[in-house]
Amino acid sequence: MQEQVIIKKCAEKQPAMEKFLESLVNIDSKIDNPEGIEQVAHIIGGKLKDIGLDISYIGGSGMPTHVYAEKKSDDPEAKNLLLIGHMDTVFDKGTAKERPFKIEGDKAYGPGVADMKSGITIALHALETLYEEGWNKHNITVFFAGDEEAGHPETDFKERVMEIAKGMDAAFNFETGVDNGDMVVSRRGVMYPIFTVEGIAAHSGKDPEKGASAIKELAYKILEGYSLDDKERGINFNAGLIRGGVVANGIAGHAELEADFRFDEAKDKEYIEEKLKEIANKVHVKGTTTKLTIEENRTFLPMEKLPGADELLAVIQEQARKVGREVNPITVGSGSDSCWTTYAGVPTICAMGGRGGLNHSEKEYLFIDSLTDRTQILALTLMNL
Repeated sequence: MQEQVIIKKCAEKQPAMEKFLESLVNIDSKIDNPEGIEQVAHIIGGKLKDIGLDISYIGGSGMPTHVYAEKKSDDPEAKNLLLIGHMDTVFDKGTAKERPFKIEGDKAYGPGVADMKSGITIALHALETLYEEGWNKHNITVFFAGDEEAGHPETDFKERVMEIAKGMDAAFNFETGVDNGDMVVSRRGVMYPIFTVEGIAAHSGKDPEKGASAIKELAYKILEGYSLDDKERGINFNAGLIRGGVVANGIAGHAELEADFRFDEAKDKEYIEEKLKEIANKVHVKGTTTKLTIEENRTFLPMEKLPGADELLAVIQEQARKVGREVNPITVGSGSDSCWTTYAGVPTICAMGGRGGLNHSEKEYLFIDSLTDRTQILALTLMNL
C-alpha cells in the first residue's frame, strides 16, 4: 500500500471529518446526561460498524455508555493495537445549544471540540481510510469510555480497559494534542484527599475556652501536607480549597480541605495514603476529630513511560515528518485513562487527538487543519508498526 495514497485520502476526508465532529460536539454528553452520552456512543458505534468493526455497547439505560469494537487481522504476524478515548465532556446540558460547533478562521469551537471529540474523529477516519484501501495488517481494538471526565464513578471501565490491555503490543489515547503537536509519553498521578474536621463552636470573645477550633486543627494538617512535598521523589501537595467558620468572632466548629496530590510513580500511591491517614489521625487541637476521604474514582495512577514507548514514539515521529510535522515527547501533570493501559504493562502514547487547547472552558478550541495531519500520522503509524 502506497503511503502517498493514504496521505492523500486522509486529506480528502477533511470535510467529512468536520461534519462528523460537528455531529458529536452538538450533543451534550456530560456524565449527568446519560442519554446524550448514549446518543454520541451510537453515532460512533455506527461509524465503526460501517468501517467493518464488530461493535458492542456497554452500559446505557440511565448509565454512561461505553463503545467496544474490534477487527481481527488474518496476518499471522499481526500486532495487537488498542485505541482508547472518551466520549463525555464536562459541559452542562444545554451548552451545545448555547454555543454549537463553529469554525472561525483556523480554529473550531464548541463543547468538547478538542477534549476529545476531535480525537475520536481522527481515530475513526484513520481506520476508515486504511480499511477502504484494503489494509488489515494488525488486530485493532477500540474502547471509548462514557464517563472519563468524572473518573468512572459509576462503571467498571478502569477494570475493563486494564483487562482488555493485557496482551496488547501498544496503546494510543486520543486526548487533546498540544498546540505544537507534541505527544504525551508520561503523566503524573493525581489524588484528591478531603479532610473534614469537626470542632466545638463557641464565641471567641465570651467563651473561647469552651471552643475547639476546627480551622486551627485544619491549619496544622495543611502544613503537614506541604511537608510531604518531595521534588526528587516527584510528590507535590496543594491545599486547593478550604471551607470553615461562620463569622469572624466565632470559633469554627467545622472546617474542610480539598487537597491535590501529584505523584510520579504508582508505588507512591500507598505511601501517600498512609501519610494522609497519619495526618488525619493526629490531633493538635483537643476536642477536634478529623475524617479523611479519598475518592478512588477521582484517583489516577501515573502514566509511566514503559520499555517500548520510545520505539513507539520514534515510529510516530517518522510518520509525522512525512506530512511536515514534528512531534516531541512531553510529560504533563494531568491524568488520563492512559494510566490504566501503562499499569497493565502496555507502552502507550497519549494526546494523539487534534491540536488545541483551553479545554474545559467556553474558549476551548481546535486547530481545524489538525484533523487532517493527525489522521495522516495515525494511519501511517498503524501501517508502519
